Amino acid sequence: NRSPYHDPRTWKMTPAMIRARRPYFWKNATAFVVLSGITVGIYLYTYSFLGQDDFEDVPIPPISEAELVKLKKEYEASKKSQ
Repeated sequence: NRSPYHDPRTWKMTPAMIRARRPYFWKNATAFVVLSGITVGIYLYTYSFLGQDDFEDVPIPPISEAELVKLKKEYEASKKSQ
């Protein structure tokens, strides 16, 4: 399966392939920058929005003192084993 756009020995692009891709390079680079910028912007906005939330509207289930002590011991034991 011989391709006219790749050197069969090195699989590098031939000058014909480079010429064929040249008109699309800057358009593709611009599209990449725009799409990456949108993605990073959404992530940063979400991260900053969640950083401001104090989650006070989330109810905390009631827990007895004995169960709280037991959970603290389990947490400390798992922390030491790591």
